[in-house]
Amino acid sequence: MGIVAGVDEAGRGPWAGPVVAACVILNTDIENLDEINDSKQLSEKKREKLYEIIKSNSTYGIGVVSNKEIDKLGIVKATELAIKRAIEHIKTKPSFLLIDGRDNFTLPIKYKTIIKGDSKIKSIAAASILAKVWRDRYMKLVADIYPEYGFEKHKGYGTEKHIENLKKYGVCDLHRLSYKPVAKIAQNESKKPRLLLHACCAPCATSVIERLKTRYELELFFFNPNIHPKKEYQARLDEIKKLCGFHKIKLHIGQYDVKKWLQMVKIYKNSKEGEKRCTICYALRMFETAKLGLELNFDYFTTTLSVSPLKKYDKIQKIGKTLSKKFNIKFEEEDFKKKDGFKRSVELSKQFNFYRQNYCGCIYSLLESKKRGVYERDTDKKTD
Repeated sequence: MGIVAGVDEAGRGPWAGPVVAACVILNTDIENLDEINDSKQLSEKKREKLYEIIKSNSTYGIGVVSNKEIDKLGIVKATELAIKRAIEHIKTKPSFLLIDGRDNFTLPIKYKTIIKGDSKIKSIAAASILAKVWRDRYMKLVADIYPEYGFEKHKGYGTEKHIENLKKYGVCDLHRLSYKPVAKIAQNESKKPRLLLHACCAPCATSVIERLKTRYELELFFFNPNIHPKKEYQARLDEIKKLCGFHKIKLHIGQYDVKKWLQMVKIYKNSKEGEKRCTICYALRMFETAKLGLELNFDYFTTTLSVSPLKKYDKIQKIGKTLSKKFNIKFEEEDFKKKDGFKRSVELSKQFNFYRQNYCGCIYSLLESKKRGVYERDTDKKTD
């Protein structure tokens, strides 16, 4: 029969991540031979120990097939491809394969399938350990890229927690869209409620978009007639356009009428920052957002204003609830400065190279900032 290799795979059942196959020519003289068993029968600690022993006492190859290839080929053909890739990576080519399972494959080497082979044949058991540990380590690495899904714990299998996170955050690039449970959630994801987000500026919008886009079909409304001078308004608008372009979000731009805004707030022009003048300004911008949201058949509306540590959420919430009743459109009640929302906006603004302005936007807040000596484009200072 010549050189015989054991073959097994890991990852046929998970809803996310690759399928991994290992092809192993095992040295049967190793001391730990009796400990090698079906990977499913071993603890993680034991698998990790045997993984290193098998690598040091065998000739092996690892084959990996991505979730996108699985979607294209189907899991059986994808497993076949993973085995072929494992064979390609083994230095000493075997003349015969013993493969766990019962599937029929088209392979360049003759083989025999053995049901529950990973519990009967040591070389197959060794392959099951290599494939399992390699895949588990991979899923732990990608968990750093997609921390919200908990891949480091369930490794992509359809656990209750995975299902919960899928429904909450939607599918990611690692999910197998050809698997029915994932496809169903992806289909429902396309029916997410629509939300019109009022954006006061790009820095504040960064973390809010990141937080809302998994739950809603987002569009932005840039309506800020309070901003002074005109070049400041244009600078903020340009950055919003850049941000919307990055996220591929539709942008609506409201009318820029500073004179009308000044007329509305002039009675409170001497009020302090954050008091009645600001409340009227919040209400005006949120009023136009709710109105446009109704006209365009949005399900929800909200504003990025609450990201600022200097804006009181209770005022914004009260306005939002009042407008929700008036226009019969739901108000997304979330204080976006919480859960490190402001901190995250600062981090993202630096990544986008946005500047964090030192005044809210209107001429009165500009004058106040100049009195305080803080009117400058300083990316590390808080903005209101």
